[in-house]
Amino acid sequence: MQRYRGGAFIEHGFSTIISCAKMGENCMINQQVTIGWKSIIGNNVKIRTGAFIKDRVVISNDVIIGAGAVVIRDVPPHSIVVGTPARVIKTRNSESEPWIEIS
Repeated sequence: MQRYRGGAFIEHGFSTIISCAKMGENCMINQQVTIGWKSIIGNNVKIRTGAFIKDRVVISNDVIIGAGAVVIRDVPPHSIVVGTPARVIKTRNSESEPWIEIS
């Protein structure tokens, strides 16, 4: 995976609204994403097309937010979340490990 050290990589930023208080390194954001006021985004986070992150939500490090997900609660590190409301479907202990499905 290519690393974008420093800030965010906004891919196809059409209709993307970012109002977060802090954004970590190596974040990738697709189009039509809304990040609510005073939310905190960790390092190595991918936010896919059409995702919505509510105000004051903390997205931890090494997280993937699926397309169209509605995130209304904090997201733990090393997680993949999808759905409305978003729920964790996969997790891992570190970035070097494979994803494990949550049953």
